[in-house]
Amino acid sequence: MWKQNGCGLWLAGIWVTLAPIISRAQEPSPPASPVEAQAEEIIVSATRFDIPLDQSPASVSVITSEDIEQKQIERVSDALREVPGLSVVQTGTAGQLTSVFTRGLRSEHTQVLLDGVPINQGLQGAFNFADLTTDDIGRIEVVRGPQSTLYGPRALAGAIQIFTKQGEGMPTIMLSGQGGSYDTFRESLESEGKIDNFDYSIGASRLDTDNARPNNQYRNSAAIANVGWSPNEQLRIGGLFTYSLSDTGNPNTIFDPKPIDNFLTERWLIAPHVDFRISDWWQHKFVFSYDHERQLNDPNQDGFVGATRALFERTTIDYQNDLKPASWLTLTSGFFYNRVNAGQERPFVLQIFGPQPTFVSDHTQETAGFLQATAQIDTLIFVAGGRFDHFNQFGDVWTYRFAGSYKIDRTNTTLHSSVGTGFSPPSSQDKIFGNNFGLEPEKDLGWDIGIEQRLWENRVTVGVTYFLERDWIQRPF
Repeated sequence: MWKQNGCGLWLAGIWVTLAPIISRAQEPSPPASPVEAQAEEIIVSATRFDIPLDQSPASVSVITSEDIEQKQIERVSDALREVPGLSVVQTGTAGQLTSVFTRGLRSEHTQVLLDGVPINQGLQGAFNFADLTTDDIGRIEVVRGPQSTLYGPRALAGAIQIFTKQGEGMPTIMLSGQGGSYDTFRESLESEGKIDNFDYSIGASRLDTDNARPNNQYRNSAAIANVGWSPNEQLRIGGLFTYSLSDTGNPNTIFDPKPIDNFLTERWLIAPHVDFRISDWWQHKFVFSYDHERQLNDPNQDGFVGATRALFERTTIDYQNDLKPASWLTLTSGFFYNRVNAGQERPFVLQIFGPQPTFVSDHTQETAGFLQATAQIDTLIFVAGGRFDHFNQFGDVWTYRFAGSYKIDRTNTTLHSSVGTGFSPPSSQDKIFGNNFGLEPEKDLGWDIGIEQRLWENRVTVGVTYFLERDWIQRPF
């Protein structure tokens, strides 16, 4: 029995993008017109392989490293504020919970990825952007609409994929320091380059600020590295490493101050990966990742007894195979495995009715396979795909997606549309504290249709998109 959850959403979006005019030193090459240079911008997230931005069959926005450098953006959440269809909400000063909502749906319904690795964490299954800096970020791609066929759970409303830089050229290093009011100091380091067959890019930063109120301080240390070894042009063996440690004061309201309540979050991720291009018509990608999150609320002045802690760990395996049996056809298939352990300490639980657990946990295991066909004939692109996910707790989930685009070269106009389904499984928080037995994944059907017009040698892009999102929950008989 399917029960409508009563959450339908339909909106039309209009946006104007001004492309920055940047002059950069380059290796000697034949001159290209501004139109040609802009058309060469490539995205990955819409189809899981390289495709020109102006031919994307999905509603996509791209934030480049040049955009970030020009505007001196230090946090990813600030970069996302100008993206159409996204709403960024920060609950207080720097360091406080920062959530991103896509097309009006909940924050846990947007899948966030770092170089293809899912990084949604915590008991809620959402991603807190408070501590994510722009260190070593090459570009950010935002895909709106259901993307579960490509990215599985949490991609019900869309996907945000963050790509790190890949080192090239002579090694470079940049150091910076800043200072300001309320004892605010920020130091950062970035370095990238390529030495023989070894490439690397690293970024690290430290932010300290006391803000304007007592116990409202924020301390954040972050580091990220992307390293790789390429014995030839067909193979790259690499690794992604991230670490962050933040300590945030929770002052509460001015009428109910908390002078010593602090919240500490520690995260780290390691993700070795292999990219193997056998030929122009066949390539493989394999990623293994392990990430860990630890949270400590000390002394937890919310009426509970003593400090509380929450733990989250995840192991992910993602394999992708791109095969081109014909010049106009690409078949993308893959395998996905995900294991999550999440738990929270409850020292405040009363024991007067007998022994009660002081640490509750949840274990979720997922296995999935997907297949997508992409046909490209001149400037016409059509995509069709399906995905099957199996969970240890609530069984099977099927999703599908159809999308297409057509670019009119003469007028530099792109028409695009898509229809697909997405899903978001119950979070560990729902299962642990909700006392909801038999919960099933929340599902979504969405479609959109839009047009983009590029003007003034691609410096200005005007777009209009109409979309409908409707979600429901499958409940047992």
